[in-house]
Amino acid sequence: MNRWSSATPWATCAATLCLLAACSGQSNDVAPVSFDDPPASVATTTAPTTTVAPSSSVAASTTAAAAAATTTSALAEGDALTGPTFSDALGIRVDTAPGVRTRGDTRQLTPDGLYVHIAWEPDPDDPSVFTVQHDDIDILEAYTNAVATYYRAATTTLTIDAPEFARFYLDRGAKFSDGFQQATVGNFILDLGAGVVLRPYVLADQRTADSAVVMDCYLEDQEYVDVGATREPGLLKPNPSVATLVQNGDGWVVDKIAVADQACL
Repeated sequence: MNRWSSATPWATCAATLCLLAACSGQSNDVAPVSFDDPPASVATTTAPTTTVAPSSSVAASTTAAAAAATTTSALAEGDALTGPTFSDALGIRVDTAPGVRTRGDTRQLTPDGLYVHIAWEPDPDDPSVFTVQHDDIDILEAYTNAVATYYRAATTTLTIDAPEFARFYLDRGAKFSDGFQQATVGNFILDLGAGVVLRPYVLADQRTADSAVVMDCYLEDQEYVDVGATREPGLLKPNPSVATLVQNGDGWVVDKIAVADQACL
């Protein structure tokens, strides 16, 4: 069975960016980052080698981490922690998703395994999990809708015909047209395997009234495979992306998206 690697499938068109910011809602600092335009083909990005088991119960690797995880578990049982939530229009609210170990708001975006999770608390075993602010929800929901629009097309039509592309992308989805054509000619379709879990957060120092930067160390087990083929789910891998969003009069829309290694710490 032929396969395409699709580590960061929507990162197909972006200008060089330099970011220096602290993430909202958490003390982790993001170092200055600089990255070049990603390759034009959705088939050529390379996934990191680190893997995360597709389970919500991943064992702590050190005694300190285990103690922290135990504390978090105890809080989950006895502390009514709350935080920002998405609108119900975004997706079905679920208790957990593959690789999610923190309390927060988790939504299932598609039946075939696309999720988004925003955390209300840090993950002691994963510094790439950042908490978010209530004021960030509109931005994060627009970003999530944009990514979900890509995935719905990549797993079905392989076109940018859906009206959501015009609603959530400044270029109306043109950045994906060549990649979708390649997949169509090659008779490929995107398979989500064990799932894809978005974990976006807004860079506080990069936000203005009409622009914002979203980082996302998302978890994925996706591959382009032959149309009609099946495969066994694998392990979730963390992959990093960054998106810039702007206001276009109707709300937040995605302007540029690229690979950004610093999104995964």
